[in-house]
Amino acid sequence: MKPAWSALILILFFSPPAHSKMSAKQYSRSLNGVQANLIENGAILASPSGQEPNYRFHWVRDSALTWKALLSVASAPDTASETRVKILADAESWVNFETLLQETPKLTGLGEPRFELNGRANFDPWGRPQNDGPALRAIAMVELASIWIQSGRQDEVEAKLYGGRLPARGLIKRDLEFVAHHWADQSFDLWEEEKGLHFYTLHAQKTALEKGAGLALRLNDPGAASYYLEQAGQIRALLSRFVSPDGKLLSYAIDRTAPLPHKNSPLDIAVILAAIQTWDGGFQVPLRAAYGTLLTLIDDAARRYGINSRRTDERGVGLGVALGRYPEDRYTGTGFGEANPWFLSTLAAAEFFCRLAMDPQFHASRTRLLMLADRQFNRVHHHMLPDGGMPEQFDRHSGYVRGARDLTWSYASYLTAYRACLEAGNRPAP
Repeated sequence: MKPAWSALILILFFSPPAHSKMSAKQYSRSLNGVQANLIENGAILASPSGQEPNYRFHWVRDSALTWKALLSVASAPDTASETRVKILADAESWVNFETLLQETPKLTGLGEPRFELNGRANFDPWGRPQNDGPALRAIAMVELASIWIQSGRQDEVEAKLYGGRLPARGLIKRDLEFVAHHWADQSFDLWEEEKGLHFYTLHAQKTALEKGAGLALRLNDPGAASYYLEQAGQIRALLSRFVSPDGKLLSYAIDRTAPLPHKNSPLDIAVILAAIQTWDGGFQVPLRAAYGTLLTLIDDAARRYGINSRRTDERGVGLGVALGRYPEDRYTGTGFGEANPWFLSTLAAAEFFCRLAMDPQFHASRTRLLMLADRQFNRVHHHMLPDGGMPEQFDRHSGYVRGARDLTWSYASYLTAYRACLEAGNRPAP
């Protein structure tokens, strides 16, 4: 499949100026939205929705991504001191809760995807294991460990997060040992639908091992660091199989053992999420292939979702392209039928464009890339609730919100996209 550029060309050359852009007010609203779903015991409520769908669970993946976003807020120079103190205090409860989850008896070990809000295992039939969870948790915890070490808390890091001996002791050490020994295992993807080897999961695992190796060296555990880097190198070699022969696309999965019969293309926004969630001063994915994949997804979504035929809002502000999970998606937010765009997918494009604008290869296109990011924010603002509330999805025809309300991941996605675009030089609206 070759990337199609028609939608992007139309956006760049025939759409009106963006005018509006990311909003400081919505950034604050999104931070409040995340914090409203933090439970006192350290759990994170994926969404307050209790039925159609029931998201009143703590997902390891969602929680790790949420805390990665919160830690980026806490570390930002423009964050108020009281906000930083509050986030880091809440992180203490998160560490305690995740430690409880690691020790709780469950069906699939550390690959167990979700838990009850009281920390008990959930035994409902589900797509398990999901081995991205321990990797993403380790990535976020390594960032927290760095904050603790910088504030003089290395003893606590060694006691709670990384004890440099076996059997593994500490949250990070246990996750890294699991990842290092199980990355070649097939597991379910981040959408909890297909079993196989997934680019998103493998890339998170590689990143966790690399960052974990850095922490291991810092804490005088060179043997573990060497082993983690060796395993990361093997994952890196495997990831080359996901790149199309012409180098222009990234496939979301290989070696699927339980494929969805209707999912017959390699396209999935998951590879873009992998790119932005592991960005560390530069992209850690094959950039040409990731860029081509996003443009192909944009082209498909521009034609697939009726709301994308509208290029401006009532004020004449240019709107970007609403994006879903993958072209053949059938999940509607409450059942199965015609799938819809997601807030987090649409924001992922904004974050990717801003990160791309910081890459030296794309310096000449920086202004256009930031304009594209602005339009993605405009699209999100156009469909969110009047109070800034963001559920999971918005209807492909009407644009009205759908699915789980106040989705924590939607709010966390706004936080990370905002911070990426701020770093790229975009100035927010009030």
